[in-house]
This record gives sequence, structure tokens and C-alpha cells, in this order.
Amino acid sequence: MLPNFIGIGAPRSGTTWLFHCLRDHRDVFVAECKETNFFVYDTIEGRLAEYEAHFQARKNEKAVGEISPRYLNSPLVAERIRSLVPDVRLFVSLRDPVEQVYSHYWHLSRQNFHQWDRTRVPQSFEDALDQYEDKLLQPALYAEQLRRWLAHFPADQLYVMVYDDLRARPESVIRDLYQHLGVDESFIPQSLNARGTSVRAGVSPRGAFLGSVHSFLHDQANRNLYQPLKNWLGVKRALRIKEGLRVRELLEAVFMRKGYPRMKDDTRLMLRERLRGEVEALSQLIGRRLDGWL
Repeated sequence: MLPNFIGIGAPRSGTTWLFHCLRDHRDVFVAECKETNFFVYDTIEGRLAEYEAHFQARKNEKAVGEISPRYLNSPLVAERIRSLVPDVRLFVSLRDPVEQVYSHYWHLSRQNFHQWDRTRVPQSFEDALDQYEDKLLQPALYAEQLRRWLAHFPADQLYVMVYDDLRARPESVIRDLYQHLGVDESFIPQSLNARGTSVRAGVSPRGAFLGSVHSFLHDQANRNLYQPLKNWLGVKRALRIKEGLRVRELLEAVFMRKGYPRMKDDTRLMLRERLRGEVEALSQLIGRRLDGWL
């Protein structure tokens, strides 16, 4: 079967917390593989059974779906989803774009930018902005992205959350999300207060050398362990083994510390100005003041 709800983003905006709160609900089935990323594949022709396999374990749950933050920014996904599941319930969580870009940078840095150009690994946030400005900023252009989704889906099918609310009033946010998905909104998920509002807290290297070692080991584990397992056993089984081995957690415990270094003031000011127009457009689009993002 196909899902009747999909979380579409944004990256680094609380989607892991949302994933766990949804998985806790007795009337919700969420794909075990967070970020199936099915609709961003180069082609999905002839691969629908591969996608449906993510939902085969459902029982009698009313809401069945997945969360893939890369969907929001893709120019292909909204039209693809509309063609397959036109009545799907969608939701998105949006974060202060400057903070989103910075958090996304550290996420990519931990992975040694392995999905981009391995030969040009940035040595700082500023270097990354010089090398990959479009790739780093594009996911934070929320107004542009939401307009594309709203061209394919009516507004009442898309529930927009703001990351600030996830932090300040998580119970209210998750109640509204449950209501949007048509399940018991009075349910209190076990994960509601997990690490404040995020099961995956941000981390950064304890030092430049340790960061390099972490990136090397992460890259080796991904290429020589996870990818072969995925090719051999399939995504779901490989994911279970990966999570069971807790390689990511072990590497982070040794090489990482909680939180990020303070962003340079002039870099922050530059990004605020760069993204100001986009924030103002988003504010008008969703009918909410976002003064704290300006």
C-alpha cells in the first residue's frame, strides 16, 4: 500500500523528534527507515513495489506514512507525490533559516560532505559557503519551496510547523499534527520530552584533528559496512544492523561534543541580509510574523 501522510522537511528542523512522536502513537504507522527518499530518486518508474515495502508491516493503523526532509527542496517530488497519492496529508517543520543552514553544515561536516564533492571538503563554515553556497542555502528558501508544493496541493492538506514552537510548546504542536493526520489528538507520546524537543541533538568536533578522524571513520563505515549490507540485505535489514551496532553513537561519543561553535557575527549578519526577503515572503505566505528570523 501507499502512505496517507508524508513529512516533507525541512532538514535539521526537528523531523527526528516528529518521527519518534509519530511512531509512539498507537494509530500511526511510520516507515522504519526514516528518510526513504524514494521520490528524489533519479527515476521511480517500475520501482513502486520497493516503496510500498516500507509500509508492509502496518497492521490496523489509521495513519501510515514516512518522513523525508529532502522532499521539500526537490523540484520533482511534489508533482510525483500528487500523481500517486493526491489526497495525502503533508506536514513540514521550518526553522530559522540561518540556524538551519548552520546546523545543516555541521551535519554535512560530520559526514565528510560525502554526498557532494569529496575532493573539496570545506575547512570551515565560511569555506563551505564559498564552495557550496547554492547547495547550503537552497534548503532554507522556504517560501520558494512552499509555493511549489501549494501549486500541486490545496493548503488544507499541508500542515506547517515552526521549529520555535516545537521547542516552546511541543505538546500543542504534536496534538495539532495528530489532528491533521486524523488520529487521537489526546495521545501523549513517550518521546514528547526526549532531549527537550530533539532526539538527535547537534554535535560538533572536539577539535580539528578529531573532526578529521571522525570524518574518515564515518566515510569508511558507510562505504565498507553500510553500503555493502544495503546491497546485500536491502535497506530495512541493513538499517536495523546499522542501528544495532550503534557506530554513529560510538563515533560521536569519542570525537564529538554537544552543540556548535558560535557563528561569526559578520557571517550571521551576511546570511540575515541574504535571506531577509525570503523570510518576509514566507511570513506572508503562512500568515505568521517571523520577526525573530529577520
